[in-house]
Amino acid sequence: MTTCRRADGFTLLEVIVVLGVLGVVLATAVPLAGAVVQADRRQEALAELADIGRALDAYWFDHAAFPASLTATDFVGVYLQPGPRDTAVADAFANQGYVYSVDVAAGVATVHSVGENGVDDGASAEELVVRVHAAVPGIRKTWQRLRLAVELLAEHVESGGSVAGTWPTVRAAIGLGPGFDVDGFGTTLQWTEATHTLTSAGPDRVFGTADDITI
Repeated sequence: MTTCRRADGFTLLEVIVVLGVLGVVLATAVPLAGAVVQADRRQEALAELADIGRALDAYWFDHAAFPASLTATDFVGVYLQPGPRDTAVADAFANQGYVYSVDVAAGVATVHSVGENGVDDGASAEELVVRVHAAVPGIRKTWQRLRLAVELLAEHVESGGSVAGTWPTVRAAIGLGPGFDVDGFGTTLQWTEATHTLTSAGPDRVFGTADDITI
């Protein structure tokens, strides 16, 4: 009796089947890998934009203004840590920095990423955006200064001290430095001797309007 043995190796049909399976696997894996990369970039952009927003808030609190740019030497490294390879302000979706703009009149700083398509469609059309309103740190700093001033004023009056004159005069009398001449928006505080009230012009920097802060 004769026995037939199969030759070592693969038949053409088997090779075709294996290649077909590999093709299906690759066709599925490539989009999944791309989706994972995009998801990672999105998380990176969200985290960096949040850090930039906090840094802009802190910068305004100290300067009553936003930095000239996100790469300004008095901003990066001072309020915003540069990160590995100085990527703190590098858009995760593009070979460029995040897009930064300031509306001085409205008191709003806007930072956005160009997103997955890599094209800057403008802050209003992009999804990854952070906006910092100067009114938030400005009002916070104003209240901080007003509260301290009022505490010292009360002590000054109780001890028989004079509160006559303009605010800079009274401010010096109660022991505060020149930095307390202005509110959190850089506007000189207004002292009314007759009513013993101290007033900030508020975010619009105009006295006599609805956003004034009086204490």
